[in-house]
Amino acid sequence: MVDIEKIEKRTFQSFYDDGLGETTLGLFLFLLGGVLFAQAVVREKSAVYQALGILSMIVVLSAGLLTGRIVSFLKRRITYPRTGYVAFKKREQSPKRRAAAMIVAAIIGAAVAALYGLSPSVNMLFPAVNGLLFAVAVFFFAHKVGLTRFYVLAAVSAVIGITIAAAGIGEIKGIGFFYMLFGIAITISGLAALIVYLRRSPKPATAGTEGPDGR
Repeated sequence: MVDIEKIEKRTFQSFYDDGLGETTLGLFLFLLGGVLFAQAVVREKSAVYQALGILSMIVVLSAGLLTGRIVSFLKRRITYPRTGYVAFKKREQSPKRRAAAMIVAAIIGAAVAALYGLSPSVNMLFPAVNGLLFAVAVFFFAHKVGLTRFYVLAAVSAVIGITIAAAGIGEIKGIGFFYMLFGIAITISGLAALIVYLRRSPKPATAGTEGPDGR
């Protein structure tokens, strides 16, 4: 009997074998962390502070808009000529899953708002909160794709967040430091996966498939 779920998981694994997605996301996180860290050390309400606030929003929007495009571009140049192109059939999210996602988002939002209303000493825990939220998200993603390195990244996220909170670095400064360190961890993981992938899958003499819109 054919195990469809196992085949699907292997297909997902092959998509993330090259580490390009991690590398791109890691660089964006590092950039965002650097901006937030810089904003925390400059004088509040200064022109530089305001400019860094705008820049942080630009980085977040750019990450959302450009990450997929950058990964697709790199895959057309690096991955598809080596191991071909696999198209995933998009599944519509069930109403129950959408409702569950909305409930979880509401709970997290309420918890974050409640923390902001408490004493400054509690706000110092925000790096740990970020670390644990990223850890949970990466853990579930690791379970979905079945790649060990994502389980390691989940643990790394929790350790970085808790360590920064315990060190008392600060709220915004600590969050920025967390994004920088976790961004570095993700980038290193992606680059290591890319090196292994390139060694295991050398480019053929005549490139075969470049994927969609290949030129």
